[in-house]
Amino acid sequence: MDVTFEPQQIAEPADNTSLQKKLADSRYFFLSLTIHIILVIFAGTIVLFKVLDKPDFVAEGGDGLLAQTDDLPPPSEQPPDTAPAEPVEAPAPTMTNPTLDVISTTSATNSFKVATQSVRVNISTATDLAKTTSQMSKTTGVLGAGLPGTMSGRTGSGRGKAMAKNKMKSATELAVLRGLEWLRLNQNADGTWGEKNKSAMTGLALLCFLGHGETNTSEQYGLTVNKAVQWILEAGTTAQGRLSMEGGFTQNGVYEHGILTYALGEYYTMSKDERCTELLKQAINHIISGQGPGGGWAYSFSKAENDLSVSGWQIQALKAAHLSQLNIPGVDEALDKAMTYLQSVKGPQGGYGYRGPEDKYSLSGVGVLCRLFWKGDRGGDVKQGMQWILNQTQAKDRNKPLQYKSGDADLYAWYYHTQAALMFGGEAWEIWNKWFQDEIVGAQNPDGSWPAPGGGVGNFKEEGLAGKTFRTTMCILMLEVFYRYMPSNAAI
Repeated sequence: MDVTFEPQQIAEPADNTSLQKKLADSRYFFLSLTIHIILVIFAGTIVLFKVLDKPDFVAEGGDGLLAQTDDLPPPSEQPPDTAPAEPVEAPAPTMTNPTLDVISTTSATNSFKVATQSVRVNISTATDLAKTTSQMSKTTGVLGAGLPGTMSGRTGSGRGKAMAKNKMKSATELAVLRGLEWLRLNQNADGTWGEKNKSAMTGLALLCFLGHGETNTSEQYGLTVNKAVQWILEAGTTAQGRLSMEGGFTQNGVYEHGILTYALGEYYTMSKDERCTELLKQAINHIISGQGPGGGWAYSFSKAENDLSVSGWQIQALKAAHLSQLNIPGVDEALDKAMTYLQSVKGPQGGYGYRGPEDKYSLSGVGVLCRLFWKGDRGGDVKQGMQWILNQTQAKDRNKPLQYKSGDADLYAWYYHTQAALMFGGEAWEIWNKWFQDEIVGAQNPDGSWPAPGGGVGNFKEEGLAGKTFRTTMCILMLEVFYRYMPSNAAI
């Protein structure tokens, strides 16, 4: 079938008026269209220029934003082989103690984690170390009130008075704070310190915190102290009171046992933590039963001979037990016998020997300190011994007797000499304080630890964690001497 489409008939002239009307109306459409096209072109131009403009910040390697890049060429002009910028390490956070935190029992709690590699402590140099801090907690007040007189400088108002009386500088206390922070950051997960000889390292580190008045209830270091004590309790109970954590005492084990027993005794005295009572008694009984017939102690507690270096730590542990007020049987008697032993190794010029009468510089401080610790006698041969130590020290270099980096540096001897000088007091302390305080503080690493000294052997010279822990604890204990133990004849 054929299909045809009839074209639509064009209207007659009568319809021409309608067409003209439509054409007239369309001019508004074209005007609107033109305006919209112009607006679109204008907007597109603005966007194009915005895209081509230099950015305010340029992302650099995903590591951060570099501001003020007007002097940088456009990205297309950057050399193709330009190495990405090295990431910038954030500066270590700063511990800020603006007023009297330096003489408070516990360090101010910080809201940040202190960087392991660098600890900087800022404080006003105008801080009056003699002023009693008003920021002491209730725990601090109770703790200070319950301490024996010789330990009263660690807390409460006695702390500030002791620091001022003994002429402790602000920088010295800051060095102690840095050292304690380093110890906190380097404590092992099980509560110990060091890579080896953990009993000794843990005992020395714990003594540092206790010397600063820190216990299990301290705001900043309570957890650190608690972890250490928990390890001592668990491991020591398993070892039946042998705090070297051995089945039997070895040559080094007697050192470790004496040091850790010393720390446990101080901890109990300061905290009255009843969990420690039985273990402390067991540990002290090992020392009492290991004393030789001559009044001294030897390697492995063999009783075959006496050793002043071993004996010094046992005497310090016994003195800590005496201060605990637990009245452990045999403690005072053992200390009396030890004084007889010390007399037997006294040298002709007032010094003390290793296993017989001798004037040995590295051990003479042990003899003088232990004599002062127990009997407090400052006359006669004790005075002679103190004078001999000062003379021998000054003979090395009259202008600068103590030099941390010299071959004569002996941290082990200085640990004892520093305490002996303060306990003796008077001119002896004035002289020694001028020699040692700035030297030890000035040698500290930025991270709070201490580097290997120029002299000495063994752990003191090791670059590993064991050596760093050993010398850091010994230096902290030296710097805490201003308030850690007060002379028995001193009133603060």
